[in-house]
Amino acid sequence: MNLVDLDPEFIRLERDEVATIKIGSATFSRVASIAEADGIFFLCPKCFETKGGPIGTHRVICWRPQVPQTIHPVPGRWEFQGTGFADLSLVAGSSSVLLTSGCMAHFFVRSGRIETC
Repeated sequence: MNLVDLDPEFIRLERDEVATIKIGSATFSRVASIAEADGIFFLCPKCFETKGGPIGTHRVICWRPQVPQTIHPVPGRWEFQGTGFADLSLVAGSSSVLLTSGCMAHFFVRSGRIETC
């Protein structure tokens, strides 16, 4: 599966109240480029596959290291390598993304592709 199939959006954490989206304690705005982004927001690949598309599929947020651990989800933080969604890799210690509640999805984002664990 390709990341671009999961309706990805680059997001920036906002420190004021002008942002367009609020989830829990995080307030953020959509941004156009990887250079501006503090994170990425996309449909869960496991649920997208299970449900056969976007209807009823929750979204995943992956933050970059500059986002404080007081902002959920925690603890994961990844460096973004690539130029955009088509070639993005999320890189960290193990580099995998593991959701610890809900659907318990476990996957990698490598070169714009989702690889399940």
